[in-house]
Amino acid sequence: MEWLALKHPFLVHLPIATALLLPLPLLLAQRAGRGIKPWWNTCRYMAWVGVIFLLPSLITGYAWGRGLDLIEPGQWLASMEDPAGVLLRRHQLGGLATTLLGLATLWSLYRGRLEHEGLGILALLLGTAWAVSTAITGLLGGRMAHGFVALEASHKAPAAPIPPPAPRDPEAQAPLRALDYASLEPLHAEPIRSTAHDGLWVRGWTTPGAKAAWTAGQPLPPGSHAVLSTQVSRWGRPGPEQGPLYFLEILPDGKPRFAFYWGRVPEERRSEFGGQARVYLREGAMLQACLTCHATGASTLGDRARIRGRRN
Repeated sequence: MEWLALKHPFLVHLPIATALLLPLPLLLAQRAGRGIKPWWNTCRYMAWVGVIFLLPSLITGYAWGRGLDLIEPGQWLASMEDPAGVLLRRHQLGGLATTLLGLATLWSLYRGRLEHEGLGILALLLGTAWAVSTAITGLLGGRMAHGFVALEASHKAPAAPIPPPAPRDPEAQAPLRALDYASLEPLHAEPIRSTAHDGLWVRGWTTPGAKAAWTAGQPLPPGSHAVLSTQVSRWGRPGPEQGPLYFLEILPDGKPRFAFYWGRVPEERRSEFGGQARVYLREGAMLQACLTCHATGASTLGDRARIRGRRN
């Protein structure tokens, strides 16, 4: 049904164009004399084309009305209960009148005539009436076609309201604030090695105002955060490979939240992360383990590993 309805606007163009153009050859076929019979054939050919293509236009138009629920099941004409149904019924009645006038015009073209006579005034009048009826019906159909979206929306169940999109998390794919750690206040003048972080060479960074609390092992103020940038050891010194970033954020309620980001995991370590070449974690057992040292934010002085007499 829906497939037929979609073909209606396409199929009506040919019978409309034929009916609107037919009065011209009918007028030229009015004169009597030799050489008039080719005009008979022209008029008959155009009339046949118009009438034949009216049939699929009527079928697809009916399917279109049914698809919009403007024609009740078992009925042939649209309901008159709303403006859309009134417009469709007028269009239907215009289509029926156009079909009858088309058949009458075709009949008039085959009346008995001598070969040197014209087609007669009756054929011209019927053909002109067919053209006028076609024009009126086409205008009604055009109004419906341009308002198709509104008609369809008004005769179907209202769609469920679309909920507003959830606020976009700017750090859904990567910890942007942690990656910008160089803009924070450094805790170490140079990298130091940390046994608490797999022997990596580390440097710490905090938001301005949180350094004193971190150095003293006190809870960090709400809204602050700290970043631990790491480098993989190479021959006892910081190597060229960047290690993971550890991101500690203090929420407004004073609770800590961690994130772990490793932009490029070495191939020999990827098995630890399910074969992933890039790892970004914001929850999980590994991050929960960080709470053993950072339950209040900064680790206590006693929990900090000492290497070569230096604290990390």
